[in-house]
Amino acid sequence: MDYDRILQGILDIGEEMVVCGAEVSRVEGSIFRMCESYDMHRVNVFIITSNIQVTLEAPDGRILTQIRCIKRYDVNFDRLDYLNNLSRYVCDKKPDVAELRMKFDEVLNRKKQASYVKFAGAVMVAGGFTVFFGGGVLDVIAASLMGILVVTMEKILISRETNQLVYNFVVSFIGGMLAMFMVRIGLGTNVDRIMMGGIMLLIPGIALTNAVRDMLIGDIASGLLRLVNALLVAASIACGFALALILLGGVL
Repeated sequence: MDYDRILQGILDIGEEMVVCGAEVSRVEGSIFRMCESYDMHRVNVFIITSNIQVTLEAPDGRILTQIRCIKRYDVNFDRLDYLNNLSRYVCDKKPDVAELRMKFDEVLNRKKQASYVKFAGAVMVAGGFTVFFGGGVLDVIAASLMGILVVTMEKILISRETNQLVYNFVVSFIGGMLAMFMVRIGLGTNVDRIMMGGIMLLIPGIALTNAVRDMLIGDIASGLLRLVNALLVAASIACGFALALILLGGVL
């Protein structure tokens, strides 16, 4: 068996789990168990949100080490569920390199969620939070349009801009400009409530939750990295809306 390729396949699974938002400790445990299922010894796994390192002794006596640098994040709990199932399958069946790659590709190539579902969700979230913060009917309509804009911008920019700070700054700036424009033309009365409703689509709530969770279970380094990243993203969102307000001078 080609243990170098087996380890590469296992790291592919682990990397995608981190990208999808899995707990670092759970990914470490999954990689450890998958490696041990192939009779690999002295398995050492170290993971933070941007890096995976694995060193072990293969059954043929060789010492194998592989490192991954993680540069993207795309929280997807549906995919994470299938990756967890795949890790259990690997531990149980010990597939060869070809089967392992085939099963991994099956998970990544599953049919994606229809676009209209995401737009519908954005409308409900933006409109719902606008009502929660005291907005009126026109404010709900404006915030819903802002939610549609945010999802559209995501589809346009996500493949062109990998820097989360730049991406969130641009989207929040354009969203803020749209909110004030709609109030000025009479489609909405409270620009602050419209912005608060629309901003909920960008707030890194899951990232903050994961940061606290990691620190509570002892992964201090990973938790701090997630926390700092989430705070920087939140700051970039605030700066985007603030620049829109400064340039347009608020709503007259």
